[in-house]
Amino acid sequence: MNFRESAGQRWILVADGDEATARLVASFLLQARLRAYPTARGLDAIRLAGRFRLGLAVVDVDLLDMPGCDLVKRLRAIEPALPIVMTTIDYSPETEVQARQLGIVQYLHKPIDLQRLDRVVSRIFAPDGEPSPRISVPSNGEVKA
Repeated sequence: MNFRESAGQRWILVADGDEATARLVASFLLQARLRAYPTARGLDAIRLAGRFRLGLAVVDVDLLDMPGCDLVKRLRAIEPALPIVMTTIDYSPETEVQARQLGIVQYLHKPIDLQRLDRVVSRIFAPDGEPSPRISVPSNGEVKA
């Protein structure tokens, strides 16, 4: 029996070690009528990925129970083509190289620029290459961790 939602193409996983940031980013995505699930734990993210068909994952480098790169590998085992955006407060080139080697679609430094995230989400969820509706972004354009 398959419990995964067939119509859940727009589920977005937001996994961030800072629970407030995870909720803030998920709230931003919900404004665009996208289903977003915030969590600070990788194991919760894996459970969600096993239950719902994800359209995107936004994963922080540091989660409460595992490194973000480990979560990316586990998500890829469940859904190999899943687009993944990595976020971090770490500006070291080594961290970015490690994340990019996992095939992420975007690497965003914190504080997260919501306008940039909006462009990535719009590109991923655009039907047939057409831009999808834009999310309204607060004037400062950022979510702070």
